[in-house]
Amino acid sequence: MKNNFRFIFPRLIGATVIVGLASLIMVTLFKLMLGILVIGGVVAMFRRIAGRSHSGHSNGQFAENHDFVSVSNHRQWSDHVTVNANPAQKLTIVPIN
Repeated sequence: MKNNFRFIFPRLIGATVIVGLASLIMVTLFKLMLGILVIGGVVAMFRRIAGRSHSGHSNGQFAENHDFVSVSNHRQWSDHVTVNANPAQKLTIVPIN
């Protein structure tokens, strides 16, 4: 029985140390990924809030205060695209010879 403890006990301590180190590494990686996720969420929230406050300047106030040169009078980021402006128009297929 005494030899049994001398044989198993060092291996049991070694296995415990290895499992403890592995769990420490896994917990550290989990906390790091969780921190990155939280920081990314906060950054995305601030970007959304900043985008809303920036879009409030579309009445020309932004252009006057910040020396913004506009190419056209239309100051939106994108236009609405109408695919078929005249639905009464008959669509035809033109053959290519």
